[in-house]
Amino acid sequence: MSAAEDNELEEQFAQKRMSSGTFVRLMRCVAPYRRTFVVNLVFTVLATASALLGPQLLQWGIDHHLTRLVDAATARTGVLWVSAIYLANLLVGWGLSVVQVRSAITVGQGAMNDLRVAVFEHIQRLSLSFFDRTQQGRIIARADSDIESLDRVLTWGANQMLSSALTLLGALALMLRYDWRLCLAVSVVIPPLAWSTRVFQRRAMLAYRHMREQGSRLTAAAAEGIAGVRVVQAFAREDVNLGQYQELGEEYGRRVLSAARLFHTYLPFVGVLSGLGTAIILGYGGTLALRGELSVGELAAFILYLGMFFGPIQTMGDLYNALLSTAASAERVFGLLDTEPQIRDRPDATVLGTAEGRIRFEGVCFRYDSTSADRWILDDIDFEVRPGETLALVGATGSGKSSIVSLLMRFYEPQRGRVMLDGCDVASVTLESLHRQIAIVTQDNFLFTGTVMENLRFARPEATEAEIRQAAETLGTDDVIRKLKDGYETRVGERGSSLSAGERQLICFTRALVARPRILVLDEATSAVDPATEARIQHALERLFEKRTSLVIAHRLSTVRHATRILVLDHGRVVEQGTHDELVAQGGRYAALYREFVRE
Repeated sequence: MSAAEDNELEEQFAQKRMSSGTFVRLMRCVAPYRRTFVVNLVFTVLATASALLGPQLLQWGIDHHLTRLVDAATARTGVLWVSAIYLANLLVGWGLSVVQVRSAITVGQGAMNDLRVAVFEHIQRLSLSFFDRTQQGRIIARADSDIESLDRVLTWGANQMLSSALTLLGALALMLRYDWRLCLAVSVVIPPLAWSTRVFQRRAMLAYRHMREQGSRLTAAAAEGIAGVRVVQAFAREDVNLGQYQELGEEYGRRVLSAARLFHTYLPFVGVLSGLGTAIILGYGGTLALRGELSVGELAAFILYLGMFFGPIQTMGDLYNALLSTAASAERVFGLLDTEPQIRDRPDATVLGTAEGRIRFEGVCFRYDSTSADRWILDDIDFEVRPGETLALVGATGSGKSSIVSLLMRFYEPQRGRVMLDGCDVASVTLESLHRQIAIVTQDNFLFTGTVMENLRFARPEATEAEIRQAAETLGTDDVIRKLKDGYETRVGERGSSLSAGERQLICFTRALVARPRILVLDEATSAVDPATEARIQHALERLFEKRTSLVIAHRLSTVRHATRILVLDHGRVVEQGTHDELVAQGGRYAALYREFVRE
């Protein structure tokens, strides 16, 4: 799927109402907390009942102790008793609400954290082809803002909906109990209320689709700008990028304002209808009270219940507003979770034991887009590397060198041919057991936030400090690491930003050796190491290559000239192979590359 198709799919998600399937999946997120969820619903019912009792107590106090012809002392005592009971009911309601809120937060935040973990776990297992076609910012938006937008529904949705429904029905039933004529009189506001709700729902759906779509663009632009900040500064693009980001931010602000204006027009309109209903009750209900057909307490309670009748409608409108946003976000989160890795273990995959290191490519043809008709990145590649050999891959940029490594690691799969390790197709073994046999050092030299020691233990957490120092001493990187601010305990910033490029590369190289791989892959591994440092570790590299199968990709031919065999690639095909001396003697493409290297 192309990036454009992926973006179009996102817009389709944003236009959907919440389907029953999505709702069921959200409820499954709550399932592990069902006991707390049930407690929350029970206390919601009790808290709502307590709230509905309040106007009844006020009606009793007015009709039985204020408007009845009783002596002042009796009235005062009655009013105090009703006030005490009313206060006690408020305190009980407050206690019920505390339990309700705490249980709601426990359920909602627990479900959201589980969803975050599930998304993060799934992202780590997706194939590289997914990251090739999907913007980093959009992936971050799924794991961050989209999940965060589920908070309102997962935490408060169930109890607010239950409380609103019970309050609405309870208030309506009690109003009917007092006087059906007043209910009929106030019903004149129902048609405009229904009409306004329908218009709001339709327009809010469109407004929130546009808002979420623009928000995703804004996140993607921010992530891209941060990831490429060095390039931005190198080409003095700060002002241009800022202008573009400001335009996206201003458009997002306009869309947020549009959605907010719509929402905050609807709620005040509901308030106006509520006020209109109250005015009708005061006028008509007051007339009934003066005629003795309705008590003053009943009229007061009716007005309070009318407010409780319109309150849930406003809450439900607010909840529906959140649901519109949640529906789009939930669809995108679950869409990400439903994305199947193109590369995964087969049902009958076996665990690869300690590998000997025999590698064979058999007629391999490969292109990154399997549906494309473009030329092959690798075209009929066929070679073998015996255990303990060092194979060097050289060629111009785009000739297919790194693609060979990616296929060996099974980051991708060839469209034709097979990649074999110790006589087994790499597709027939588990990915974890395959990757434990291979260590790779690339020119990207990626380090994680933490200490140098933590980074060196990344592939083998159980490695002892002595083993790690021994690996560094063997490689010749121990002196470099000990000269850092705090030696092995030096903290590195995100992506190792607090270290020089050469220091990061040496640490990555040591990390690969600590992993004790049977196969070592160096993909431009010495590109950030100065010639003096490269010469210092060259002898250690040769000793290490003797103990394991190694694949070396390098533009610096000094790194590959002692390889057992060299493959020269051009446009995805092997055009020459042999030792350094053999290829120089042939006077072909490799000889030309070597002459250019010598002149440098």
